[in-house]
Amino acid sequence: MNNWVSRIVACAALAVCSPVCAQEQGSDSGTRNRGKVLTGEVAYADPNASGRTSQSDLLIRIDEWAAKLQAILTTSGEGRAPELDQNAVSYLSVLYLFCSAQRGPCPFILETILDADIAASRADNDVKCPLTNRFFKSYISQSLDQRGKFLFSLTRGLEMAKFNSTVRPRFVGCKATISTIIDDKQVLSDRFGEKGTGAATVAELRAFLSKVREQKVDIFVATGVTH
Repeated sequence: MNNWVSRIVACAALAVCSPVCAQEQGSDSGTRNRGKVLTGEVAYADPNASGRTSQSDLLIRIDEWAAKLQAILTTSGEGRAPELDQNAVSYLSVLYLFCSAQRGPCPFILETILDADIAASRADNDVKCPLTNRFFKSYISQSLDQRGKFLFSLTRGLEMAKFNSTVRPRFVGCKATISTIIDDKQVLSDRFGEKGTGAATVAELRAFLSKVREQKVDIFVATGVTH
């Protein structure tokens, strides 16, 4: 009898739960989710679900692209890596936001994208920034800077704001940056080759991709970005 009374009381309490209760519950859930974002614990509920499988495929395709770019960067630094389709570029832009939420500025992602354009520009003897431009176009179209405001702590937000104002313009102004790099033989020597900075940044990107893939992290859920 006591058990039945307890159940009735519990049901009645749920039935009359006010909007304030719901807001508090939502707030608690948001706090838990934000914590998961910052620690990278938001994983696929079902790795075989269609949307989740596409993310797994994108990770593999981006890593294959990075591997081919790595071969270029560790040798002559001249050549064209296979073109990434729009889904892959969109994923890469959200991956950058996810990385920023975890680590703060992640210049190794931007440097690798820039290196792909430098290598292609050198191969074609024509300065151009197709991948960098597509990356930032995707980043802006998804309002990821605005989304970051919901993910970053005050300290992280200030760190990102400083990076965006002092360092990011170098990548946004891609053509001018590439022209300067190509004209400087010492910079080219430091950037390309087995021990160049390009080899280090693309290796860091591949390590990060591997971590996301192994942990089956759904970066869209983690960042709250719809797709």
